[in-house]
Amino acid sequence: MSARRAISVLLALGSCAHGGPRPEAPSAPATPPPALTASPLSSQQKAFHLLSRFAFGPRPGEVEALAAQGDAGLAAWLASQLGPRQPERELDVKLSALPTLAMSIRELERAYPNPDQAAKELGLDVNPETRRQMEVLLTKDHLPPRIEQELVAQKLERAVESERQLEEVLVDFWFNHFNVDQSKGEDRWMVTAYERDAIRPHVLGKFRELLEATATHPAMLFYLDNWLSVRDEPDPPQGAKPKNPNRPKRGLNENYGRELLELHTLGVDGGYTQTDVREVARCFTGWTIEWGTSPPPGTQWGTSPPPAAGKAVGLLPPGVSEWGTSPPPAAGKAVGLLP
Repeated sequence: MSARRAISVLLALGSCAHGGPRPEAPSAPATPPPALTASPLSSQQKAFHLLSRFAFGPRPGEVEALAAQGDAGLAAWLASQLGPRQPERELDVKLSALPTLAMSIRELERAYPNPDQAAKELGLDVNPETRRQMEVLLTKDHLPPRIEQELVAQKLERAVESERQLEEVLVDFWFNHFNVDQSKGEDRWMVTAYERDAIRPHVLGKFRELLEATATHPAMLFYLDNWLSVRDEPDPPQGAKPKNPNRPKRGLNENYGRELLELHTLGVDGGYTQTDVREVARCFTGWTIEWGTSPPPGTQWGTSPPPAAGKAVGLLPPGVSEWGTSPPPAAGKAVGLLP
């Protein structure tokens, strides 16, 4: 499958997911659906089933209260979950006690630094003793684990207190579907923004927009190494010495392309091949992260970041289904930018 065809397939997936063009309805009237048989469940069993599947379970007395309203009450409850969001002031007050939830990635890196990095910035040698000193100086409330603790606390708070139960269930579902690992390096500072900015706004929207939001977020770019993926470097001529032998050879990284097909969209039995995985991965080369003045610890740029760092290559603008033979030179927009 060519790179052009791979892009078309991905766009087609998005169109199917968010209601793209559909065939015209047949002229003959459609056969009406068969009448539904009466449910064998009692009113309380129906209420319990609804709250168990579309919420994080019933609160004390909620099953009885909902069952008393009959089927109309069940339908009204579900409609309220899909309707416009209403203010939840008490919940907002509780969440305001978790300051990391509203912070950008850069703000989190500054406020909850890695002790070794903090020691370097103070001109100290990095060793177990200076690490211990920095941990004491920063206190446990200003170390990176605090970010994960507040994210977990937020999830529990929303699951218990929020009236938008279906939305919270879907946030949990899609966060797991488009999974990233907070324990992997820089992701510890990115996952809060990932849930807040890439997952939560799209759970009741279009799948294509959710897919794009996760694909272009720094947390996903870092987790599946797509920020490092570029076209394969050619081998140096026989007998020639590499210009920078200490720099790792850069090339195509298939992690995100494989995950996209295997888990995010088509599924493990989706009928694609290894060639398809590589062609999809080629479509996403150049999607990277703008780190600022330096890459994360342990990364070797050589003398400087790549000239195109932070810029996406080949992202289609809204309304364009495919480029044709190649994207225009100025095509693309920034992805993976750290706010």
